Amino acid sequence: METDVLLFNPPSADGRGYTREGRCTQEAGVWGTQWPPVSLATTAALLRQEGQRVALRDYPATGRDLRALKRDLQELRPSFAIWTTGSPTLPSDLAVARVVREHAPGCLTAVIGTHVTARPEEALSEAALDAVIRGEPEGIIAGLCRLNARWPEIEGISWRTGEGTIRHNPDAPLLAADRIPAPAWDGLELDAYRLPLKGRRFLIVAPVRGCPWSCSFCTAPLYYGSGLRRRSVTKVVDEMAANIERFRISEFFIWADTFTADRRYVRELCREILARRLRISWTCNSRVDTIDEETLALMKEAGLWMISFGIESGSDAVLAAAGKGITAAQSRSAVALAHRLGIRVAGHFMLGLPEETKETMEETLALALELPLDVAQFYAAAPFPGTALFDEALRMGWIKMGAVPIFSQGRAVMELPGLPARQVDAFRRRAFWRFYLRPKAAARFLSLFKRGHHTYLSAGAQK
Repeated sequence: METDVLLFNPPSADGRGYTREGRCTQEAGVWGTQWPPVSLATTAALLRQEGQRVALRDYPATGRDLRALKRDLQELRPSFAIWTTGSPTLPSDLAVARVVREHAPGCLTAVIGTHVTARPEEALSEAALDAVIRGEPEGIIAGLCRLNARWPEIEGISWRTGEGTIRHNPDAPLLAADRIPAPAWDGLELDAYRLPLKGRRFLIVAPVRGCPWSCSFCTAPLYYGSGLRRRSVTKVVDEMAANIERFRISEFFIWADTFTADRRYVRELCREILARRLRISWTCNSRVDTIDEETLALMKEAGLWMISFGIESGSDAVLAAAGKGITAAQSRSAVALAHRLGIRVAGHFMLGLPEETKETMEETLALALELPLDVAQFYAAAPFPGTALFDEALRMGWIKMGAVPIFSQGRAVMELPGLPARQVDAFRRRAFWRFYLRPKAAARFLSLFKRGHHTYLSAGAQK
């Protein structure tokens, strides 16, 4: 059974599940569920429109290891093998190229992801890797498969010539909103994607792309750019209705860097959901300075049950240094409003940003304990390549670079003046237990079960 293109989320070296999706690369588990790979599924849909035969695999989601990948390579004999990468798993992600080279000789190999977009030469140090797809991947992959023999003409790739020289082609334009298709979920085992704790099946819906803010720690602009691209409201709701009818799935995560960046669009989408009488339940990410009572109330009426705010810090000085553009007072107002409307709230906090001290971390914990949050997540600030934070950390000597730097929001790596990484990690652990061991916080958390809700938590919710 020959296949033109094999798209996959690769198995990890440690056997754990990993989501590798744009700016969000995280380990799956109770606190971060395995997400459906929306970039790969959308790419599959676009390639099928062009007549390509596509196979789609998510090895971590289904608990399959490298042996399963080897079997698929031998059976499918793809012309192209293209897979996702993430900063926390980059060495093993790149090593997959050798597996492809051995088990599918002649297959062209390429990777996607924000880390490799920022540092393509680093990725291409793996000799078995032929190309890096830089930035938003779907249109570039379509061009790669269409113009296979003419690589110098393919926008958006970095590649190795026959002589071993690495070339960087010009950047590719972002897809126009009306060219972004609904993801081809039928190529995946959808039972593998379950909301944490309650186990309900869910899918991702991506109405908008792009983020107009410039937080120093965020890789979002590398993937989707800084300008908002809004998909047709009708097409988005058609997609939701089709998922209900075809897959019997009515739980959704609205995938957007900041879903509420354009409140007029959000209200239009919610009104369309209500007009169609779709019985759905959904969560989304938001900024505390992009919501108001009218919009939130309409979102709740249309099925929103939990909203995730990137609060990051209780210190206005730390927020300003990170370019976040919000204040702690705005966080208080936004969380209070959502709570008053009966919407569950997840707060996401980031410790170890520039200007952080022991005192500002205490301010952040105090804010987390003060707010009526149902869920709180405490992360380590990670200087991901391609961000202003990475450049600052390198310039200031806060990080030491190895051959392939490994950064994760699960472990602090920056040695800030007067604040070692080990102290940040110790405080993160303390903050977690201080938050959840309070009777009121435990009661809120347990009520998620009693009311039949489910909890959405992810390392990628900061905005």
